[in-house]
Amino acid sequence: MEKTDTAGDAARRKRSFDRFVNFSDGVFAIAITLLVLDVRMPLLDATAVAPPLGPQIAGLMPNLFAFMLSFVVIGGYWIAHNGLFKLIDHSDIRLVWLNLLVLFFIVLLPLPTQIVADYGNTTLGVEIYAGAMTLTGLSILALAAYARRAHLIAPGADVSMTMVKSSLTPLVFASSMVVAIWSPSWATNMWWLVALAFFVVDPIINSDWRKLVRRGHTSR
Repeated sequence: MEKTDTAGDAARRKRSFDRFVNFSDGVFAIAITLLVLDVRMPLLDATAVAPPLGPQIAGLMPNLFAFMLSFVVIGGYWIAHNGLFKLIDHSDIRLVWLNLLVLFFIVLLPLPTQIVADYGNTTLGVEIYAGAMTLTGLSILALAAYARRAHLIAPGADVSMTMVKSSLTPLVFASSMVVAIWSPSWATNMWWLVALAFFVVDPIINSDWRKLVRRGHTSR
């Protein structure tokens, strides 16, 4: 009877943890979908002559730029979040609340995305967007740090790699907040370093990290 109860408790904890992760994935999916709502052609009066299409599309470019950037960043944050929860063995109430903090910032991101689309040439608009992205990244780092400190990581797993990769994006955005004081355009150009980090630096770090881990196992 005791063994059955233990197995039942483990099954319930597994179901609860799966619901927890699935809920998070759903929030990321909704947030990234909402971004595209701000990329739309202006409504035309049915009685008016339609203006030339070229200028209309050109007018969408700030919104399209903001959409693409936020899509890449939210996608990167989801990859980091997903990678972290592959390492986490179980959860506690503090982890749940920290995860809700991450999801709060993720859900909030369509708002600063719209702000930077409309006011990306101003210091304040850039600061708001970069600040929101920085806080989102830091919340994921806090989640990973707590999971490691509270011993929620699966035996043999190492969360250090996830923390290193998760720090790249907030580092870029935090640096751009300083640059935006003098030049909002230079600050927004810095944000493409995030894509560089995802597609160039990240694979290099993964490769070197695997070599180090392999070397560590060999020396034991």
